[in-house]
Formats: sequence, structure tokens, C-alpha cells
Amino acid sequence: MNHHHGIAGANGGRPKAVIRLENVYRIYGSGEVAVRACDRVNLSIQSGEYCAIMGQSGSGKTTLMNLIGCLDRPTAGRYYLDGMDVSKIGKHRLARIRNRKIGFVFQRYELLPNLTALDNVILPMMYAGVGMAERRKRATAALNHMGLSNRLDKKPSQLSGGQQQRVAIARAIVNRPVLLLADEPTGALDTHSAKDVIQIFQGLNARGMTIVVVTHSREVACYSQRIIMMRDGKVLKDDMTPEAVRRLAPL
Repeated sequence: MNHHHGIAGANGGRPKAVIRLENVYRIYGSGEVAVRACDRVNLSIQSGEYCAIMGQSGSGKTTLMNLIGCLDRPTAGRYYLDGMDVSKIGKHRLARIRNRKIGFVFQRYELLPNLTALDNVILPMMYAGVGMAERRKRATAALNHMGLSNRLDKKPSQLSGGQQQRVAIARAIVNRPVLLLADEPTGALDTHSAKDVIQIFQGLNARGMTIVVVTHSREVACYSQRIIMMRDGKVLKDDMTPEAVRRLAPL
């Protein structure tokens, strides 16, 4: 059975690029004090890939994540998300595209404290205009899939860190995005909960979800299939294997 629904498209069955950056710069400040946080980045990530973006603090990986996530726009160059050039799109339209196309998972979960797990997961579908019955059905199914069927009515403060992160993943996938973008998703978790999250990502990817994880953790990066290494705003290598990363000298 082909789980990769719609991945083999009209272009002769090749996977299509979900992310394509062409000569992308992100420059902060100007003149003498200008900082090239992204310095002529060229990068392509295909539908169904599971990639990690690695680099030390200040390497540009967070800036690159903000660009990929449509939280920021490039100073120069082009960014195609799911085949659409989003580099010059206005803020409000960009926010709509972001909500529809990208699911985010953050280090600190970013759940709304006064809402139940179920309502946290329902929220992005309200913005996307999904009907009420369908919202409840999809949110319940996503939480069940995360092993949280007995936690639907709990607020974040009543859940462990690992459970909160699983609610956040359910919220990220419920709009059926083309991309799951995770920023240090295990950074606040104990080892056991971190493994749970990694296994969930692997399971989602096995069903065809495109995943990009931004991390400074070699261990987390090595669960992906392809590692993109950044330094000084540049992509040093965009196709490292977990084996190659494990052999590197300590960062």
C-alpha cells in the first residue's frame, strides 16, 4: 500500500521538493555591523524526507529554521515552499500559508495553559476553517495516536513534559501539513520522554510525513536520514549520514 499519498506527482513519479532555497541571504543590520545569519544558502528537501539541521549556537540554524518556517523572510534569494515562492509574500498571507502548510513543534511545547489537550489541538483547525465535528474527530484521533486517549480533558499543568510534547505534536500534524518543523523538540525532556518523541517522528516519517528537526544534539540528529551542517550562516554540508556525523570530532 502506498502511504505516500500524492507524493509521486505529475513530474514522472519523482518526489517533489517541499523546501527549496535558492541563494538565500538573511542579513541583520547594515554596513559595518551587518550580520549574515544566512549566507547564500542553497538547499532542497524532498517530500517524505526526515532531515536534521545541525550547528552550534550562532551557526545560523535558527535563522534558517525561521525562514523555512515562514516566520521570517529572506533579505535576498528565493524560497519555494511546496512549489510556491513565498519569499516576497505579505505578512498576513504568509501567516495563512504557514498555518496550513507547516506544523511546528517547539522545545517548550508552547501549549495554551488554560485550554485542555483536546482544545489545544483543535485550535489550529479553527484558524484553518475546519468544521466543528470534523475538528473534534481529527483532534481526538491525533491524541489517541499519541497514546493520550485518557488525557483529552487535562490542561498542560496536569501533564508531564513528555505528554505536553505529544499534545504539541498532535497539534502540529492535525492540519495535515506538508512539513513538520521541530526546534530542539527533546531539549526539555528526560531521556525516556525524548525517545518517545523520536519514535513518534520516525513513525510519522514512515507514513510519508516530511520532517525537519533543528538541533545541536548529535544524538537527536542521528535519528534522521540526512543531516545538514551549518556554520557561520553557510551550509557546510547538506547530505551527511548519521554514520558520518557520529565519526565527527566533538562539536
